[in-house]
Amino acid sequence: MQTKHITKIATAALIGAMAFAAAGCSGSGSEDPVSIGSSQTTITIASGESGQSGTPAQTSDVYSFTYSGTKITVNTDVAPVVAALGEPTKYFESESCAYQGLDKTYVYPLFTVYTYPSGTADMISSIELKADAVATEEGIKIGSSKDEVTAAYGTPSEEKGSVIKYKKGDAVLSFVITDNAVSGIVYDYAGLKTA
Repeated sequence: MQTKHITKIATAALIGAMAFAAAGCSGSGSEDPVSIGSSQTTITIASGESGQSGTPAQTSDVYSFTYSGTKITVNTDVAPVVAALGEPTKYFESESCAYQGLDKTYVYPLFTVYTYPSGTADMISSIELKADAVATEEGIKIGSSKDEVTAAYGTPSEEKGSVIKYKKGDAVLSFVITDNAVSGIVYDYAGLKTA
């Protein structure tokens, strides 16, 4: 029982570290608003858009997540996403360590979107989903096996410890594997400055 709790904490810490790296800051700023330490915190990434039959269409040159008909892609302006999905349940901002302006966090019930400032726009740096109620376009969700991930995405670009990564264009999908099952997925902008 205690080992399972420690595993959840370790997984949560890894997810939190990845999300903070995506935000571009390593020190100051507000605490992670999505309760990374809870056992419900998960991250799911989708690639491409669904075809009319509900099966994945051929994807573009980056991975992107689609929720309620709204496509969310890293390194794009968050304004159309917020306009389509409505106001988030929580919102946080802090001074960016790597860019001039504010890093912003938009928390929705099933996912969180992190941004970095670029001129007058807030560009998406990372996406974190918090429930297994959502799945990738390829059908991968929290609880899917590692074999299902590799069947859907192929050979990882990188595998380090419990994390396997896939890179496509400027997007990186990082699946956290615990006990041979997906316990988290991080979707990041590969070109983000971290300091």
